[in-house]
This record gives sequence, structure tokens and C-alpha cells, in this order.
Amino acid sequence: MSPDDAFLARLQATIASLRYWVPTIADTARAEELDTPESWKLAAAPKASAACPFELLLRGDQRYDILIAGEAFEDLPIESLDMFVPLVEAIAAGNVRQRIATSAATGTEYWIETVVALRPGETWRQRRVIAPLPHGADPADLVVTERHFLPYRR
Repeated sequence: MSPDDAFLARLQATIASLRYWVPTIADTARAEELDTPESWKLAAAPKASAACPFELLLRGDQRYDILIAGEAFEDLPIESLDMFVPLVEAIAAGNVRQRIATSAATGTEYWIETVVALRPGETWRQRRVIAPLPHGADPADLVVTERHFLPYRR
């Protein structure tokens, strides 16, 4: 079995696990799946307005795209297929926060970081840079605010 075939077999097992998980949120969120030859997509829209929606796209080229609370992260490498079930479980449990760094002086937003607490001591995080910090700017002058999300089930 080639490495690509082995990855695709593990990918199909991960997709099966995610499909098995979807009914656990059926009463708290609308979930949609889309399966194509190149990828598999899961989108969850929670019924609670303060809970975190997400879309996950797993691709056969060993990359993934994810949209969490409106923040898109694309073409990320799949380092471990074992992370995806805990990731969606953590999102549904409300273990998501967005950190927004803003200049105290000008109000300019510099970055938004999305953090998902998976297990104790383990997080998934990605940062989107909105604007580069000016040369010589002191990061201590940034105000970081956090947005927290509710669990799907309360």
C-alpha cells in the first residue's frame, strides 16, 4: 500500500468517525455534509446564537480548510487525522475563544487569533494578521480582547 493510499484509508476512517459524531449535535445544531471525490466537508450551525459555528473541509491532498466563527484558515497541513474529532467536539463544547489585538492609541486591529482548547494542555490555534505592527511599535501597547463562545448544549 502506497503512503497516499494509507493516508486516504485513514482519512476515510476519520470521516466515518466524524459522521458518527454528527448525530450527537442533531438537537442543538444544523449539520450539513458534502462529499466530493477530492474532499469532504462538514458545516455546523448551532441553534444557540452565542455558540460557535464551523466548517471543516478535509482534502485528499493531506491539507484542510476550516472556518471557525467567521475566521477562515485555508490550506493547512494535516499533521494528524486524530485531531479532527476532538477539534469539533471542543468547538461544540464551547471551548473556543477569539483574541483580537488592537492598538490602544489608534484602535487599529492587528491580528485575530482563534484558540480551541482540545484537551488539558493541548490547543489548536491559528492567527490571522490584519495589519502589520508599525516598525518600532511596542507590543505592550496592544489591547487584547477575548470573545468566548457558549456550548451547543446547555
